[in-house]
Amino acid sequence: MTAAPYRPPRAIYWRNLILAGRDLLNLQRTGDPPTDEHIRRAISSAYYATFHALAASNADVLIGTPHDSVTEATWTRVYRGLDHTTARRELQRHRHTFSAPSQTFADTFQHLQNRRHSADYDPNAIFTANQPTIWLAEAEVSIIDYLQVERGERAYIAALTLIRGR
Repeated sequence: MTAAPYRPPRAIYWRNLILAGRDLLNLQRTGDPPTDEHIRRAISSAYYATFHALAASNADVLIGTPHDSVTEATWTRVYRGLDHTTARRELQRHRHTFSAPSQTFADTFQHLQNRRHSADYDPNAIFTANQPTIWLAEAEVSIIDYLQVERGERAYIAALTLIRGR
């Protein structure tokens, strides 16, 4: 009996979160406008797309593509090591040292995290269906641009967002 071929871990793919958010807002399915809950979940999807894009980028630039169970465990630990609050704080704290695409990504991350907190926790927050549509597009563009940033800068950002400074 032979062992199954090694399959590397899969990140939660940011683009699918963008698509899921758009699906929540799709009026053509039922003909009805999206509910408040659909709008709120779409906002969460926009933020989580940026979060998971950063988590995967961090693991990719620091570990690379896993090729066995040891590198898989290492990659997964780095991916899972990203903390929401620390990431936002460090992205903003060091924003002035980043290239323009990374600055935009840092701003988008913070903006969408704030919107997600309102959408997920504030029952009095009011959103239109157009707002998450805009924010999903904003997330998509900032992620695409960020993933084109030089690997060294993304490694620097990975270290900033994962390792506590002293």
